Amino acid sequence: MYGFFNLKVLLFILLILTAVPVSVNAQVISGRDLEAATINKIEMVLDNRGDMRRRDIHFFHQMQNVVVPDGMASIEVDVPGQINYGGMTSVIVKCRVDGRICKTLNFTVRVRIYDVVLIAEHDLTYDKAVNATDFRQDEIIVDGRTNYIKDFSLIKNLVPSHMIRAGSPVTINMFRTAMVVQANQPVRLRIRYHGIEASAKGIAMNRGRVGEMIKVKNESSGKIITGKVVDEQTVEVIY
Repeated sequence: MYGFFNLKVLLFILLILTAVPVSVNAQVISGRDLEAATINKIEMVLDNRGDMRRRDIHFFHQMQNVVVPDGMASIEVDVPGQINYGGMTSVIVKCRVDGRICKTLNFTVRVRIYDVVLIAEHDLTYDKAVNATDFRQDEIIVDGRTNYIKDFSLIKNLVPSHMIRAGSPVTINMFRTAMVVQANQPVRLRIRYHGIEASAKGIAMNRGRVGEMIKVKNESSGKIITGKVVDEQTVEVIY
């Protein structure tokens, strides 16, 4: 009976020793350190690019601790592609011990960039002139592919190319040049022919913006010709 009891104790001890292997030649790199190294790398890339705007970096999954051999441990982070504002940004993290790569992690993060841009204060009507009071400034999460407007001077002489809803951040492609010539409006015809320039009075047959081609009636000859709108008073015809 006594011998049988000692045998059970011995088997229990052996079970514990074999079920929990312990390595005295290992160390742990914490997930918190891996996240910090990743954030520092992305911050450095953005700073070197000259982008000093407020930002935050979101990890889709919490970084887990990594077990590596004992020695001088270091973390190396690489961002192989572009940092995609608001989208997925690929990251490669290499855990080194004494200069040798022991573990490589591949994952994605979301980088959000904040900027102060112009916001439509109220609905903006198609093709109607705007002024500074039609907008307010506010901070939003921006998309690196979109040309948000921060300074009203960039659109001072432009008009909405379509209706813009109140609360919308405005971009440069929402605007275009204003209609400067109206139908039946008197204009000055500037005529160029083989390096010779002449002028005549004309009547615009249709509306036009700067740079657009419109039809104009020459008052003297009655001939209808096509010219390019130069400004609100001038149409240029080149032969």
